[in-house]
Amino acid sequence: MKTFKAVRFQIVDGEQITEYELLDGIIINKENSGTGWLLEILISDIHYEQMKEYYDKQTLLDTRVVITRPSNDPALFDATIKYIERLDEQISVVFECHIYTLRQVYAERLLEQLIDEGLSGDELKTSFNRLMQSKPKLKDEKSNI
Repeated sequence: MKTFKAVRFQIVDGEQITEYELLDGIIINKENSGTGWLLEILISDIHYEQMKEYYDKQTLLDTRVVITRPSNDPALFDATIKYIERLDEQISVVFECHIYTLRQVYAERLLEQLIDEGLSGDELKTSFNRLMQSKPKLKDEKSNI
């Protein structure tokens, strides 16, 4: 296992990104167990009701965590809350996380698009490999103009 300092934490919901001010945070890579990551954050208790709702519904959250230094790019995780504890004016929230990359998301969307276009077998493999190299804009991507 490896531990790192979590310095920023966000939850992404569609187009909305909510940043939570971290009072403290640690993230653990459970690499030897093959079960992903654990994240514990300490945030203001004003977020208790929202976090409790996520916990009660076992909502799969799209999260971004900046690890070690504020200048690092965020790591992307699917996360569920496993534990919440109130502490004076803060709450401790423990997440079980699975890391993903934008490359993985792109690959999944590209594959879905090619299947929707009717490709299969060797034609699907060839097109997928070629397009993963060139990374064209996908049909459902919106332009940020």
